[in-house]
Amino acid sequence: MLLALPLIARYQPASTRGAVPRGEAGTKAAGRMMSETSSFAAALDRPGEWGAAFSEEEVNAWLAIDLPRLAPGLLPGGLESPTIRFLPRRVAASAKVGWGPCSGRFWTVFTVILRSDNLLELSVEQSGLGAVPFPPGLVLDAVARRASVAGIGTETRVVEGKPFLFLLLPGKTKPGRAAGTGPEYHLEGLRVDEGELVLAGTTRLPKESPR
Repeated sequence: MLLALPLIARYQPASTRGAVPRGEAGTKAAGRMMSETSSFAAALDRPGEWGAAFSEEEVNAWLAIDLPRLAPGLLPGGLESPTIRFLPRRVAASAKVGWGPCSGRFWTVFTVILRSDNLLELSVEQSGLGAVPFPPGLVLDAVARRASVAGIGTETRVVEGKPFLFLLLPGKTKPGRAAGTGPEYHLEGLRVDEGELVLAGTTRLPKESPR
């Protein structure tokens, strides 16, 4: 039993394992991710329609190469080596937890649906710490806490015993802007396909108040 524990802790379903490009290919993929993210951020500040597509390869390269160097605080304490995988209407995420021989792999599969303008619905299809099932409610609670810190509105509902997390994006391209000032973005389309995430929406200028 003791010999089997490391295998149990490190188990991860093959369908949730995101490939991480290495070497020169990884560096180029991470660079594309940074470039696409910069272009996307610039588009949000301009009135009109916008769209962006991110490949699983690019995201995983950025997570492996740039995240530890540029934004290590984005990961909750105790997690490292994160990867994602884009599946039809779902996102699989995993990360290493623990150290050395005591380490394991935490993984979860989210169903992601855009319910309306800027309103996302998340539910957990399955999750586990290695081969041991992990409660979906605890996963969504952790996501809700991180989202709240980032200024995203959250609400959890339980329907027929299954928890759902709703995320309301703030719709402002600059934190701290008052309502009715500055451009507002509206996420109007989201598609998760095999290996790719596609976003689409519109940035609008608030209407001037009548004088």
